[in-house]
Amino acid sequence: MNPIFVLFAVFAGRITSAAVITDDHQQYLDETSSEIKKLQEKLREMEEWRRSILEEVHTLKDYLRNGEEETESNQRTRRDVAAGLPDCIPGTLGCPVKVTPYYIPSGQCPTGISGPPGPAGPPGRDGRDAIAVVTTSGPTDTPCFSHGSQDSGRPSNTSGAVYIRWGHHDCPSYSELVYTGTGASSNHLTSGGGVDQLCLPGDPVYDSPRSGIGDSRAFLYGLEYQVYEIPEKNYHDIPCAVCIASSRYSKLVVPAKNTCPSSDWVLEYSGYLMAERTHAAHHRSMHICVDQEMQTVDRTSGPLSGNNRGLMNFVEARCSTSGGGVPCGPYVEGYELTCAFCTR
Repeated sequence: MNPIFVLFAVFAGRITSAAVITDDHQQYLDETSSEIKKLQEKLREMEEWRRSILEEVHTLKDYLRNGEEETESNQRTRRDVAAGLPDCIPGTLGCPVKVTPYYIPSGQCPTGISGPPGPAGPPGRDGRDAIAVVTTSGPTDTPCFSHGSQDSGRPSNTSGAVYIRWGHHDCPSYSELVYTGTGASSNHLTSGGGVDQLCLPGDPVYDSPRSGIGDSRAFLYGLEYQVYEIPEKNYHDIPCAVCIASSRYSKLVVPAKNTCPSSDWVLEYSGYLMAERTHAAHHRSMHICVDQEMQTVDRTSGPLSGNNRGLMNFVEARCSTSGGGVPCGPYVEGYELTCAFCTR
């Protein structure tokens, strides 16, 4: 046999054996790697399971701890309730406060023993000023209210609305006269002094007067109409009456209207809006609502000597379509503005 052929056969056989061994080894490595991956996955599952168990243990501990605290709290609450004590600080958030209700719907209060009848009250005016009154009370002195009118929610008033009726000696029939007097103000031609108008009573009372006329004083003069269109009123002093509407508590002067805003208001009187005239030589004054009768003080007739007095003139609006004036249309230049004095 040829030796070279023999050597070649032996060498080929070794190569084949080596290849077989190499394939087997690779298969073993792959299987081993797969097993390792399975073990790692199992370890991860076991770790997650361990953590879950620990969380459940902590939850159980918290539950047991809260249960012990709740038991102690319940025991303390039962002790406090038995002793008549609240389980918290009264007035704090979530802590109830034992109070007496201030209102119980009508019909739910038990009727108490009737008392003796009281004295008759003064006659009412028209019922619009009715207020809620206590009609009975329960065992805990809780009042029940009887609502007599739609205005019963208004606050009660024991003083009334006080106002001045300019241009008249008396008050309306549904108001009481406090006093009657004469209008007064500063001199219309001088600066200084007050800008308001006063209703002076006819019986002044002095307190330690200083004799002589002071040179550093504010002076008051008579208040006159300056209405050339009405000669019988022009330059006559203006009377006034201080009135009180005892059953009402609010007052309102409505300029440019001789009616009140609604039927909820009572018209005390209506008339004309008046003030010191607009003139370079005249000082400013407040506006007043003068009764439409424009009564006068009997003793006066014509301007005072020295021209010293306050003057009340009708008021007119100056309108403008481009700003700077009152709205044109509803306000007409040359028309005297009216006024209404209302109470409720």
